[in-house]
Amino acid sequence: MASWVPIVVIILAVALVIGPVMWLKPSSRDRKLAELRQGAASAGLKVQMQPLPASQGQGNAAVYFSQWRNPRRLQTGWGLELQRMSHEMHFDGLWDWRKGRQPPEAAMSPLKELVSLLPSDATAIFANDSGLGVQWRERSGDSGFKAIQEALASLRPVIEEAIRQPQRGDSESS
Repeated sequence: MASWVPIVVIILAVALVIGPVMWLKPSSRDRKLAELRQGAASAGLKVQMQPLPASQGQGNAAVYFSQWRNPRRLQTGWGLELQRMSHEMHFDGLWDWRKGRQPPEAAMSPLKELVSLLPSDATAIFANDSGLGVQWRERSGDSGFKAIQEALASLRPVIEEAIRQPQRGDSESS
């Protein structure tokens, strides 16, 4: 029995060293998220973590931003959030304005198109100084990322011009 004690002590010591190291190893989900976010950065998108809309519970989710090409005179600071249930008073079924703040009327049609192109795990759309962003839970993986990337690439320029305030001389010359 005394000959087993040193072996048991060595096994416990090795387990105490290897255990914490294995905890630090990223999970397959963490590796997949890192790949998605690296792909977004390579595609020119900026990724930020932001709190989920109140209707979606606690926690944070990634927002993939397409930066504005010309950020001057843009009416930003608004957002669309996924709601718990559809209502005719909402902007588009399950989507409604964050804190009641809306963009100019010219942006409504391209925003409805943007909403229709998003993956089912998208939770919000933001327009701020960082650009036009889509918040999503990243559950739909590569197909969700591709949908967001394509939607932002095609509609960010349209929305950017729709929310641009006219210069003072623009309205007088029309």
